[in-house]
Amino acid sequence: MKNKIQIISVEDSREIRDRIVRLISADNRFEMIGVFDNAEALLEQIATLTADIALVDLELPGMQGEELIKILISKRPGLKIAVFTAYEDQSRIFKLVKSGIKGYLLKDISDDLLLAELQVIYLGGATLTEKVAQKIFDEISITQTSKVENSKHAEIPQVNLTKREIEIINLIALGLNYKQISQDLGTSPHTIRRHIENIYVKLESHSRVQAIKTAKMMGIIE
Repeated sequence: MKNKIQIISVEDSREIRDRIVRLISADNRFEMIGVFDNAEALLEQIATLTADIALVDLELPGMQGEELIKILISKRPGLKIAVFTAYEDQSRIFKLVKSGIKGYLLKDISDDLLLAELQVIYLGGATLTEKVAQKIFDEISITQTSKVENSKHAEIPQVNLTKREIEIINLIALGLNYKQISQDLGTSPHTIRRHIENIYVKLESHSRVQAIKTAKMMGIIE
């Protein structure tokens, strides 16, 4: 029975590849089963992939990371994909998160935190580094403002969620639980629970699914 988390990496920088291999090889929770320097090399072996997580750079020679991610999501839906990049483009991050990736990690992340985030992804969570999370919240804020401006005459009711509540309902929609949200936002699970209770009241919802549905209808989340 497999007892290690199997990782593959698609990364064109030798320095970064060496770092990932060193980290994974030194931690008995993980096993590195494939290292590729371009998307095409990985796709040649896609039929035999057995990995749990693919760690994908975005700026690759030849096929770019975004296109590779689309193919992997389509052909290997059980494979969890985490972007590993130096790029912080706001709209790019937002589109990739919506596409179904399970993590967006910046290359300046510490070694210990990178391994911890891979563990979270394997266990079913979604993870974002702090700077990435802020980029998403900024994009959400811009999108929400635009929708409000474009729907002033619409009959969809508006609710007065605080900035923190908007952050939390969007993280809920990404699949994070109380503990993961509290870690991302640097507060206690109890505080997150209180915020969620307030969100449910304001959205007149009685469950996570209903709250997400209502928030989407109101343009609070995509």
